[in-house]
Amino acid sequence: MEKDAAKPKKNRVVWMGWGAAVIVFALVVAVLVACRMARKTEKPTAIAFGDSIFATLRWGDSAVELLSKKRGETIVNAAFGGTAMAKTGAEKRWDDDWNYFSMDSLIDSVIAQDFSPQRQTKISGYATEYFPELVERLDRMNFGKLSLLLLEYGMNDYQLGTPLENPQDPLDEYTFAGALRLVLGKAKKEFPNCRIVLVSPTYSWYISYEKNCEEMDFGGGFLEDYVKVEERIAKEYGVELIDLYHDLYEHESFADWETYTVDGVHPNELGCERIAERIASRLEEHP
Repeated sequence: MEKDAAKPKKNRVVWMGWGAAVIVFALVVAVLVACRMARKTEKPTAIAFGDSIFATLRWGDSAVELLSKKRGETIVNAAFGGTAMAKTGAEKRWDDDWNYFSMDSLIDSVIAQDFSPQRQTKISGYATEYFPELVERLDRMNFGKLSLLLLEYGMNDYQLGTPLENPQDPLDEYTFAGALRLVLGKAKKEFPNCRIVLVSPTYSWYISYEKNCEEMDFGGGFLEDYVKVEERIAKEYGVELIDLYHDLYEHESFADWETYTVDGVHPNELGCERIAERIASRLEEHP
């Protein structure tokens, strides 16, 4: 009987030990979260995610910087060149770490206000040397006051041959449509009062092939097919789409690439001005 009576007491001691451990763990987590939030020194109201069409230029103001001046507000340029909306398989990227910089992954970091996955990822390659500095800046941000979110993607999804959609899984993050749905769904839920605007890719030329984006299919379709997916899903989720593909760059002649781009894809000064003006005017038309 004495042994049996000792069991409840022993069990109480065990449960008290577990309870104390849980409390200590919760306190440690709370302290870590408080320390992380104390680092959030920047509170942006407008931010632009995207690829190299938006990314900061070495020779002058990017389209995002020009747009900031036109609107008279600071728009944080959070564009990472070479990145895409969707995740990509190993056969399309020599380094799967790029998937941490897909918008499908970045939106999770924005919501968690924690860019540890990107901080711990080492991306190397041409024109990626600014990635660590931009990630550190994003990690210092508190997105609670966000009122404008621009999402400019599609060019790299197209050039990587990312599938447009998976009929069996509309939320497949390895397809353009699936990733776009995931991002918009999460963004709208987390930032219900934020203006979310999709920005389509621009018309492009591929000089070494002597073909334009109406003639080049990298495996997933033509560039306009990706724009059409954006148009459809923008309506599906009730967000705006600013079209940079149609009627922004003249393209009657193949040589027109020299007027608006430095290499057929990336905008030059005039291209950036055209992009910024189109976005600014569309934002003003529908305030």
